[in-house]
Amino acid sequence: MEKDIPSTSILRHVLVFAAHAALAAIVMAFVFAFRSVDEIYLGWIPLLTTGFIVFSLFSVNYIVMVHLGRSDAPSVIMADVALLLTIFSSLLCIFFGQFYVMPVAFLALIIGTDVDKHVALSAHFTCVSVIAACMMLFFYQSPDFTLASVTLQLMTLIVNVGMGCLLIFLIKPYSSRLRVLAVAGVTVISFGVVGFIAAAAVTSGPDVMTMLTVGISVILGGAISLFAYFCLSPVFERVFNLNTGLRLMELCSYDQPLLKELEEKAPGTYNHSLTVANIAERAAYLVGENPVLAKAAALFHDIGKMENPEFFTENQTDGYNPHDDLIPEASVKMITRHTEAGAKLLDEKGFPKEIVSAALQHHGDSSVGYFYHKAQNITEGTLEEKGYTYPGPKPQTKINAIIMIADISEAATRSVRPSTREELVTLVDKLVQQKMNDRQFDECPITIAELTKVKEAVVNTLMGVHHERIAYNTLDKKK
Repeated sequence: MEKDIPSTSILRHVLVFAAHAALAAIVMAFVFAFRSVDEIYLGWIPLLTTGFIVFSLFSVNYIVMVHLGRSDAPSVIMADVALLLTIFSSLLCIFFGQFYVMPVAFLALIIGTDVDKHVALSAHFTCVSVIAACMMLFFYQSPDFTLASVTLQLMTLIVNVGMGCLLIFLIKPYSSRLRVLAVAGVTVISFGVVGFIAAAAVTSGPDVMTMLTVGISVILGGAISLFAYFCLSPVFERVFNLNTGLRLMELCSYDQPLLKELEEKAPGTYNHSLTVANIAERAAYLVGENPVLAKAAALFHDIGKMENPEFFTENQTDGYNPHDDLIPEASVKMITRHTEAGAKLLDEKGFPKEIVSAALQHHGDSSVGYFYHKAQNITEGTLEEKGYTYPGPKPQTKINAIIMIADISEAATRSVRPSTREELVTLVDKLVQQKMNDRQFDECPITIAELTKVKEAVVNTLMGVHHERIAYNTLDKKK
């Protein structure tokens, strides 16, 4: 099996490069078709040369995505689709004489807010470079070719490069639509002014009409990009299963059907998930992770308990415990299956993969200690712990590690019921240390300093939840 992995990876890369060669051919066919309308037929040498340049640019962008760890199929396909949409729309503007109206900023917005800033930068420069290469073909043997016109258009392209880069840096991933609108609007207008001034710098004499044309066109191109982003972002969210800010907020809404179902079938688990979500949101913010994603993942981390809610203590209200009628091995199976059941349900419902992974990984491969010790007491000799653990895998991300800590801390607080802040701090420290001893955080990049911040968030949140039960030491001393 180990030998098959590299060969499979190489085959996948070969297929991606072949797909990019096909995309480059499509772009060249697009340019050739529009030039033919003007009865200007391009020779094979300029077409093949430009086609090779376009293919190389697409390939370099893919290599950068591989280096950034974003070479999964949905990310690559989305980047290519957004690239083609931006390139074709820009080339259409050039063909119809609107040389300065190019919606280049659309690519920066859609990838920068929905995927990754570094990927967005790479794709943005790739897009602009492809447009510049194709622009040369449009001017090739054209009777309208003048050095001044080409200089002005390249200047406009450079202004669009700056606008896209600034949008990528200013707009945070998972930003609200209102923030995107406000930041993008100010940025677009600002670069319209930059285009107005730059037009005067590259022309032989200040031509007010040309300056106004360029400035207004840059603003119009940015406005079209923003409009296209708002229209197409929901489509991209669903097609490529992205966890954008708006979608995450929708998932966190109490109108979400799956949350309503959880509240009806497993009210104890629902309330437990609300507390874990509050802890995860605060902890994620402290360690620099996306708090909205952490909250959404925590809300659904125990969704698999809906399958058999009565087997979990938080849902047992009548004093009856079905585990009393089962052998420990059967109880362990009933308890541990909720991680895989939850992940399967969320995957079937089309939830983002980050939320699916939280449901699967929030217990790692920890042991179910209570039933292990119960089985040990009724078994002669030493009992292997392997059959009394969750299936894993261990947390692969910081957010999943945070949810693991929040989950066990909230559950333990309900059982142990610490009466002072010191007792709570000691309990949380003990729980985290136990997970570290079990090597549950070995496969995620969380640091000791970040774990300290997570413990702080756990304690502060649980102090707020159980404020009537847990007293501050300062209050105890005054009494």
